[in-house]
Amino acid sequence: MIDWISRHVEVGPVLERIIDYLPNVVAALVLIVFFWGLLIAFRKLADKALRKAKVSEGMKVLIRRFLKYGVVILAGLTIANQLGFNITALVTGLGLAGLAISLAAQDTITNIITGITLAIDRPFEPGDWVRIGETHAQVTALRLRTTVLTTFDNETIVLPNKNIASERIVNYTQTKRIRVRVPIGIAYKEDIDAARKVLLSTTEGDDRILTDPEPLVIVQQLSGSSVDMELRFWILDPWNLFPMHWEYVEKGKKALDKAGIEIPFPHLQLFLEKSGGMAALTGAIEKKRP
Repeated sequence: MIDWISRHVEVGPVLERIIDYLPNVVAALVLIVFFWGLLIAFRKLADKALRKAKVSEGMKVLIRRFLKYGVVILAGLTIANQLGFNITALVTGLGLAGLAISLAAQDTITNIITGITLAIDRPFEPGDWVRIGETHAQVTALRLRTTVLTTFDNETIVLPNKNIASERIVNYTQTKRIRVRVPIGIAYKEDIDAARKVLLSTTEGDDRILTDPEPLVIVQQLSGSSVDMELRFWILDPWNLFPMHWEYVEKGKKALDKAGIEIPFPHLQLFLEKSGGMAALTGAIEKKRP
């Protein structure tokens, strides 16, 4: 094998080219070490700055990733140039490839950009209870492209970030206090002030309910078969919003029943007018009776 190589390959010129190229290889290795150290230094500086700025954990992950990708791309181009590759052609090729990818993955890119925006704006954090559109859930994880939610029925929902950005976001965890609204209707014949007094009495002695502002009962509207009232009070723990709503619906019903105040249900009254046709129909029915 060695004899064959020595007969067909001129070893001298090959060794000369290797020796000439060797400094480039050594320089490339030095650049690898340099950029590796640069990445470690940048990470330490970034982590220190992010801690001082009290940036969310999701934002920290995104910044670390982009910092890593930026240093790796810069290192790759620099090392390729040192090894003698045509960087201009390479950058042009990467640009065309990036354009093709961006056109083919517009939704993915939109979700990533929206994920960065959400991480910067910080409308919620992992562990927060939020309402996105009509969905009530706890934020489980913030990802670059999606956000993972867990509903109160323990269902896992994965939403694209662009869908979240277009919805109305309510963060209950970041709210210092929240108002509970308990709708209860009474019959038109009942006394509103008496019903108000009964409903307010159900909140007495409940330490979970704030006294400032104090609970109140309003008349919300006059509907077809009832006077729609609403018991309103403030609490500090937003996680009690639904449990206390359900609790006071039941308490209100029992208190009004005990006080003899009627809670109506939808009903229909039918009035028949006297007419010739109705009289004839009634007479025919009477004749058929034995």
